Amino acid sequence: MHGRLLLTIFWSAALFGQAKEGSSCVLDSAKDGDLIKVRGEVFLTGHDTFIRPVDCPDSPTNRAIVVWADDPSLGTDKASVRRDAQFSEFNRFVNAAFPLPPNAVGVGQPRYQVHADFEGRLQVAKAAGLKRDPEGKKVIGIEGLGHPMPFTRFRLLASGVSKVDSKEQQRIAEQTPEPAKRSP
Repeated sequence: MHGRLLLTIFWSAALFGQAKEGSSCVLDSAKDGDLIKVRGEVFLTGHDTFIRPVDCPDSPTNRAIVVWADDPSLGTDKASVRRDAQFSEFNRFVNAAFPLPPNAVGVGQPRYQVHADFEGRLQVAKAAGLKRDPEGKKVIGIEGLGHPMPFTRFRLLASGVSKVDSKEQQRIAEQTPEPAKRSP
């Protein structure tokens, strides 16, 4: 019985990509292909949805782009997604936004700050940003993930979401400059 319990603990640690010793950030020791379960705060951009794992320091390098594992663009990397009540609740909160002011362009301010537990397979790039030649003088390519410019090394092919928490945010006041007054 104890042997089975120990085996389960070791298997779980390997399966869910534990962080390096002394760190609780799962991205610190993540390897390409790791199956992970991580709690993260959701952020939307014009191109990507990404999460910042709550146990990771707040830094641009500690972001993981979230793509649902059944996205057709993944080709052979596609997997099934658990589209249950938690999935629907997650989408409802993430897609809710305050309306834009008249004549404004954009997607609007998110209405909710959303945290959730995600599970899936992590893809890890070697670096993020511009790749330079050995002398560091010439740009020879781009590495990493994100749009329009790669900003992270991590992409989570999410197969499920659970424990969705949301908190309504205050709307950012529209900052309209006062019209200039004319003197008579």
